[in-house]
Amino acid sequence: RSMRRSLLRAAAEPLKLYQYAICPFCNKTKAALDFLKVPYESVEVDPLTRSQIKFSKDYKKVPIAVFSDGTVVGDSTKIVDKVAGSEGTLKNAGVDASHFLSDEARKWNTWCDEKFAVCVYPNITRSVSECWTALGYLQKCPEFSLPRAVATRAVGALGMAAAHGKIKKKYGMENERDALFTAVDAWTAELGSKAFRGGNQPDLSDLAVFGCIRGISDLPLHAEMEAHQAFGPWFKRVAEVLETKLGA
Repeated sequence: RSMRRSLLRAAAEPLKLYQYAICPFCNKTKAALDFLKVPYESVEVDPLTRSQIKFSKDYKKVPIAVFSDGTVVGDSTKIVDKVAGSEGTLKNAGVDASHFLSDEARKWNTWCDEKFAVCVYPNITRSVSECWTALGYLQKCPEFSLPRAVATRAVGALGMAAAHGKIKKKYGMENERDALFTAVDAWTAELGSKAFRGGNQPDLSDLAVFGCIRGISDLPLHAEMEAHQAFGPWFKRVAEVLETKLGA
């Protein structure tokens, strides 16, 4: 009986997702979890100390997921694969695995990681003031007291601005704006006249690209992407599908 109780308790506990609120890789994970109707609890990680993820021995970045059975998985795609592989998850969400996780969906999900998601961060950290704005979410986090949030925001903004050039160099970007809009053009060209990259329904890649931008809703880049002639209407369609999923 005690084993049954512990199993029921484990089943009731949502997945814990350790994140930074503006991290594109965390946000693409959350968009997929929402689409698959998988409940999760977001745990904000201190960007300076990262004390919340000290438990993770092998993976030191975010996102990191801790499943109800204690399994720890790092990396956005590996987390989604683990969730999608759980018995009944796709069926319960009304999702066709052969469509959602098709070879093309995976190819464009990898493209998102390598060409799109990496462009988001350099485009929200171009100056100390832009970094300060980007870190505004810290003052909304219940995990941080106001003095700690403000101090972390100030130190973090200086650090992010100082690292801007290194990030661009790491990904071979001459100009972060050009890199971003080259990626946007590639994505919208792939969309063509389709409602979603996946066709009539979003697939893994749609959720990935969508999540990267949804997660920065308080920042100017979000409004810019929403206003984009080709990207904006697609973004709105994915948002509407997710609203319906979450409301169902």
